[in-house]
Amino acid sequence: MEECTDALIAYFEVELPKLDISYQWTIPNIKGFAHSGEKGYEPNVKLKKYFNQQWKKAATDEGEQLRLAKVIVADWGGVKGNKTDTLKRYVEELNNGIPATPLKGVASYSKIFSIVDPNEYAIYDARVAACLNAVQWNAGVKRGLAFNYISGRNKVTGDATQKRGFAHQTPFKVKSLVANDWQRIKRDDTYQVYLDLLKRCLVHFTEYDMRDLEMILFANAEKECEKALSIHQLR
Repeated sequence: MEECTDALIAYFEVELPKLDISYQWTIPNIKGFAHSGEKGYEPNVKLKKYFNQQWKKAATDEGEQLRLAKVIVADWGGVKGNKTDTLKRYVEELNNGIPATPLKGVASYSKIFSIVDPNEYAIYDARVAACLNAVQWNAGVKRGLAFNYISGRNKVTGDATQKRGFAHQTPFKVKSLVANDWQRIKRDDTYQVYLDLLKRCLVHFTEYDMRDLEMILFANAEKECEKALSIHQLR
């Protein structure tokens, strides 16, 4: 964990001041949100705060929370395949206390969790997973943390259907990283290890929050994966 943490802290020191420029995700049409269609860091932070406020208003209404969960995961997050019962389980677990955090479903439930409690949770998706490993690789880490990938469709970070991109190249597969002395993370421990890592980094960045660190990883995923692929080709 220590070498990985040091690499991420050094990375965030450089990249956090650029967050306004690097994060350019366009907000889809979200009913009731005045900044739909805008892109960039500030509008997206406003959207996350808007969702959080709406969730608090629905504190005693599980039906409304489920509706919001669908908007967060499908409309905003773009993950369309979840069944209503699956989303309902995520909401119920969150309301009942400490929820289960397996690798399966993390791209969906972490979006909900990060909205409900942004001080404790952050999004873990295919782009973030790939960026975590790429940043360590690019920093020359010798004994890194090999974060488990999840299915994605990005041709740079990893396209599961075509088996192309960073996550599917042999040097960057988890088994290859582990063979090169990186630490294996149990699949169902992945999300908790990720959260612990971000919290360790945040000690050095008191003016930022967990959301900012995750947004850097999301925004820079393609750039860092392309850099890693280029470095490997030169070796």
